[in-house]
Amino acid sequence: MTDISFKSLIRPVSSETFNRETKSIANNVTEWTINGAKKGIAAKTDRIMDCTAIGITDGQTVFLMHIIPELSSNKAFFSSVVNKIKNFVDMTSKYLQALLVGSKNYSRESVIGYNNFARFLKENKIPYSELKGGDSIHEIAYNSTKDEWLISNFDIDSLLKSGITDPEKLLNFGFDKVKINKLDEIV
Repeated sequence: MTDISFKSLIRPVSSETFNRETKSIANNVTEWTINGAKKGIAAKTDRIMDCTAIGITDGQTVFLMHIIPELSSNKAFFSSVVNKIKNFVDMTSKYLQALLVGSKNYSRESVIGYNNFARFLKENKIPYSELKGGDSIHEIAYNSTKDEWLISNFDIDSLLKSGITDPEKLLNFGFDKVKINKLDEIV
């Protein structure tokens, strides 16, 4: 693991760029339950609205999960989510870091589910970046070859079309809360 950069890149892109750069990713999380989770050198998911998507990477692989609020907010069910993560992620790796995306304030279950994932990451001392809320439907992808997260939504598209390219402005416009951990970098 000597080629791990320790800094994952977070890059907001247009939907067109997202589709072009992720078309070869076979690990597409389209089932929004624990059975839909994917692990590999790259993974993607889309249509994140009130759901929560979590990607955990060690710089070599990514484990990506996209869970609906009715499941992620259920305390008893969430223990099976935790078990799934622990079965697929080496929790002892010192290289772990995560990206947490989703949640809408209009849904109690959405906020509870998102907070369950945030609490899991904190309890397991996994540094993570957050992209929470926003008015758009989000899509995310991770590629370990570049150690990069691609982020897209209609708000980002709109700003890019108007000529705004500052990545921090794009994320801040596209989400209600943006918190980037010290192991990640917005580009």
